[in-house]
Amino acid sequence: MRRTTDTNRIVKRPGRACLGLVIALTLITSSVSSCFAQAGDSGLLPKGFRPPPPIPAELAIENPLVTEDEVTAWKPKRLEFQDALSKKLAGDVPKTIDEGFRINVQELSIVEKRDELTNIRKGIVRYIDNYVPEKNEDEKKFACKTVVKYAKTLLDGNFHVRMQAILLIGSLDISPEVPGLRPKPAVAYIDGLTTLLDVIHAPKDGIEQPEPVRILAAMAATRLLERGRHTLKVNSKIPVDCAKRMLEELKGNGSDWYHQRLIEALAQTALSSVPNDQNQQEPLIVEALAKILSNPRRSNQIRARAAYLLGRVPMPGGLQAAPIAYSIVKLTQKIATEVNQRRVSGEDAIFRFNDIYLAFVPASKGESTTDGRKGAGLLSTLNQKPIQDAYKDIKPLVQLIFRQFQAAGNNAVQVVFPAAMVAKLNAWLKPDDMALGTDRPPIDISDKPPAVATSKTGPPQASRQGTNRNPAS
Repeated sequence: MRRTTDTNRIVKRPGRACLGLVIALTLITSSVSSCFAQAGDSGLLPKGFRPPPPIPAELAIENPLVTEDEVTAWKPKRLEFQDALSKKLAGDVPKTIDEGFRINVQELSIVEKRDELTNIRKGIVRYIDNYVPEKNEDEKKFACKTVVKYAKTLLDGNFHVRMQAILLIGSLDISPEVPGLRPKPAVAYIDGLTTLLDVIHAPKDGIEQPEPVRILAAMAATRLLERGRHTLKVNSKIPVDCAKRMLEELKGNGSDWYHQRLIEALAQTALSSVPNDQNQQEPLIVEALAKILSNPRRSNQIRARAAYLLGRVPMPGGLQAAPIAYSIVKLTQKIATEVNQRRVSGEDAIFRFNDIYLAFVPASKGESTTDGRKGAGLLSTLNQKPIQDAYKDIKPLVQLIFRQFQAAGNNAVQVVFPAAMVAKLNAWLKPDDMALGTDRPPIDISDKPPAVATSKTGPPQASRQGTNRNPAS
C-alpha cells in the first residue's frame, strides 16, 4: 500500500519558509513592541515611526480538549481504529472512527504536546491516506468530515494549535497524488472549504482570527479549490460564496502578503463574474485584480501577482483591455526605474518581471485559465490591441533582465535598463476611460490616502492582529 511521506500539502518548501518567517516576525516584533513604545515616548524614534503590533493574545490561550490520560487510554484501541478505517460504514465502524479522530485531532490542544504538533497532524492525515482504501470514496469523505468537525473545535485555542488545525483541513484528500511519468494530481476534500471561509471572513458572531491564521487559511483554500473544485456539483454555490466573502475581505485593511493569498484563492474559484444582490452578473473578480494592479500604494509584489492572475482568470465578455494594459505598462516602468535608481534590487525585480511577462502568456505548454476553457495569458483571454502593444513594449525589458542574470552566472549582477526602453513605457498615455466596461466604475486609484477601514470586534481572545495601514483594494 502506498505510504504518504509528506502531508504538508498546502505550501511548498519556499512557502513553508515564508510562513515560518511570518510567524517568527510576529513573535519577535511583538516582544519588543513595549520597548519601542517607551522609546517613542522619550522622543528617540524618528517622526512617523509606527511600532509593531502587540503580541497576539492567542499565544497566551490554553484550552486543552483532551488529557494525556485519555490519549494513553485510547492507544490500545489504535489497531481497532485502523481496521475500522478500512471497512465500510456499518455497525460500530462510524463510532470507532469518530472516537479515534476525536482523540487524535484534539490531542493537538494538549499543552505538553506543543513540540509534537506537526508530527501529530501528519499522523492524522496518514491514517486517511494509508488505511482508507481509495475506492471507498464514501468512507474517505466520512473520515475527512470527521477530522474537519474536530479541527473546528481547535480554532478558539492557542495560536499554534489554530495554525495546525488549518494545515490539517487544507491537507485532506479523498484521492492521493500519483507521481510518475504521467502524474495524477491529488483530489482534495473540498467540503473543508466552508470552515476555511469562516476563518478568512468571520460570519456574524464568529471568531475574528489573527492575520497569520487567515493567511494560512487562504493558502489552504487555494489548494482545496485548485484540487477539489471539479468534484462540486454544477449548481454548487460554494465558489460564489467563496468569491463574495474574499471580495468583502479585500475591502478591509490587511497586509499585502495577506491580500495576495486572497486573490490567489479568488482566482481559483474559476468564476468569470459574480452575481450581485439582484442576481445580476458583475466582473468583480477581474475588477478587484485590476484595482490592485493599478494601485501605486501597493507593493510591487502584489501588483505583479495581480497581473499574473489576470492572465489566468476567465474573462467575461465585453471588457475593455486598455485600463489593464496601461496599468501593467506603468508597473513595469516603475520597477525598471527603481532598479536603475538602485531602490530595488535586480534579484527582486526579476521575480516581478516574471509575473508580469506571464500575465500575457502561458507559464507552460497547455496551461489554461482556471476554468480550463482558454489558454492562459492575456494574449489569449483579452487579445485586444492595447494588450498586444503592452506585450510588445514590455517583452524587451523581460528578455534583458533574464539575459543579464544568465550571463552573470554565480557572480553578482548589476541590472541596468536602457533609458530608451523605459522612455517607451513612459510614453504611454492614460486612457480617457479607466472603466473595464459599460456602466462599470473606473479602476483608477488616486494618490490620496484611503479612509481607515473598520473591522468587526470579536471576543477579546480572538481579536484580529497583524492588520496594517495598507489601502483597501
